[in-house]
Amino acid sequence: MSEESATLVAEEGIKRTSNLLRGDLARDLDSAEPNLSGHSEHLLKFHGIYAQDNRDVRRERTLAGETLEYIFMIRVAIPGGRLDSTQWRALDDIAEDLADGSIRLTTRQAVQFHGVVKYDLQTLTSRLHAHAMTSFAACGDVVRNTVMCSGLVSDDAHTHVTDLADHLARTFKPATQAHWEIFVNGERAATIEPDVEHEFYGDTYLPRKFKIAIAHPDENCVDVLAQDLGLVPGTHPELGLGYNVTIGGGLGRSYAQPDTFARLATPLTFVTPEELDDLIRAVITTYRDLGDRSNRRRARLKYVAADMGVEAFYAEIERRYGRPLRAPLPVVLHEADDHLGWRELSDGTHEIGIRVGAGRVRDDEKGRGLRSALRELATTLELRFLITPQQDLVVSAIRGDDRSLVSDVLAKHGVRGVEELGLVERSALACPALPTCGQALAEAERRLPSLVEGLQGSLEASGVGRRRLQLRMTGCPNGCARPAVAEVGVVGRTKTAYDLYLGGGPRGDRLATLHQEKLKLDEIPGVLEPLLVRWREEGLDGEAFGDYYARVLAP
Repeated sequence: MSEESATLVAEEGIKRTSNLLRGDLARDLDSAEPNLSGHSEHLLKFHGIYAQDNRDVRRERTLAGETLEYIFMIRVAIPGGRLDSTQWRALDDIAEDLADGSIRLTTRQAVQFHGVVKYDLQTLTSRLHAHAMTSFAACGDVVRNTVMCSGLVSDDAHTHVTDLADHLARTFKPATQAHWEIFVNGERAATIEPDVEHEFYGDTYLPRKFKIAIAHPDENCVDVLAQDLGLVPGTHPELGLGYNVTIGGGLGRSYAQPDTFARLATPLTFVTPEELDDLIRAVITTYRDLGDRSNRRRARLKYVAADMGVEAFYAEIERRYGRPLRAPLPVVLHEADDHLGWRELSDGTHEIGIRVGAGRVRDDEKGRGLRSALRELATTLELRFLITPQQDLVVSAIRGDDRSLVSDVLAKHGVRGVEELGLVERSALACPALPTCGQALAEAERRLPSLVEGLQGSLEASGVGRRRLQLRMTGCPNGCARPAVAEVGVVGRTKTAYDLYLGGGPRGDRLATLHQEKLKLDEIPGVLEPLLVRWREEGLDGEAFGDYYARVLAP
């Protein structure tokens, strides 16, 4: 999209004149005001921070003529979701000292802190830096945190993939020193050379965010086809180890714009590890130059692919890549592993996957609960903490003689084992939504438990037996919890109404279908129950509900 062919959105001007993401951020952060200017709020996203207000009290404060309760969400980019004990303790300290007392795990394996006030932002980011973590580029129009199946970290057969997420984070993170100067060091970096950004970003970066995921070849917990660019490890008969590359996925839509839609990625090529960075640069520059900068609702890479057509889109990438795109290997996606429960690893150590409801790590009472249990483990043992794309946590690198200690700590704090989880609860996802997210149209995380309970009741009433049902819920159609590929996707439409999508599946290889619009939340279990009965009566042996719906009931 050329500048001459359309009027650029205001955000493009803000980026271009920001002096590589600095703008007036330092001045606004130093002001006595509890919030920032509009331009600074946009630049703040590149530094991993969203300006918000507590929407639970917005109306009463407005009616009383009071200032809104301004707060901030800060997102920590954790490549591949991998942390050590020291880093986990640092995150726990931040939750207690500077945030709302919780650690929020996301579907992109990042960590979010909510309820942070402006004068604590620089303290928080400095603490992250001291423990080799950062919020920089966790948001904004850049390559976001790379998602990687946690099983790849623990699987000896894929050691060549273990550090790939870290490599991509280093390679494609913006080069500007703005974050260091404003949020960590507090002063302009002393350098003779002027600050220079990567050529593939330029001074206006990308039209919107760009997401990468690395899937395990045996299961699709990362929903690789929902990403701008997906990587599936494989072995080429002539070239050896490498990656099948998929491209052009994305799930977000906008109710206000009917020409926005969810799209699954399509296979692009197979590359060797040595070729991968060059291919990603070719994709990014294609997006940088051809993405829509006049309409942020249609600025994602998937629309470039859809509007150009796959053949022309691939040809443009190939031209920039500078070599022929070889045919991808056949890839068959398998049902996602939730990584919950105990397992023994090939080196003799153990790991345990712990369910984290809606990704919210907190205590049920002071000093007792999941947060305190994890802190105790991180204080007592040298462990590896792996955030999963299902908002759960795998505690890994547990020595055999420490397994009973880990079990005892979890039991003491009331952390439920996988055998205690309901069949809907086990895989249910939700975005934070109200009261913090400015995009939310309806509740999600806070209403997830009641919806899970209702659907579990429908499962039991329909007599389907011990079959799982995949549920994902969001407060708006942006799709942060990936409802568009779920067996049951519940998407906020208004403050009290939701759209119901059905027929995605556990492999993440099919979009769900809009089943019914504008339902009350408590109506959804009743709508589903007769469909579950039909699944019991008509479904094939071992057939998932999403597969049955797509085969028999989808319009």
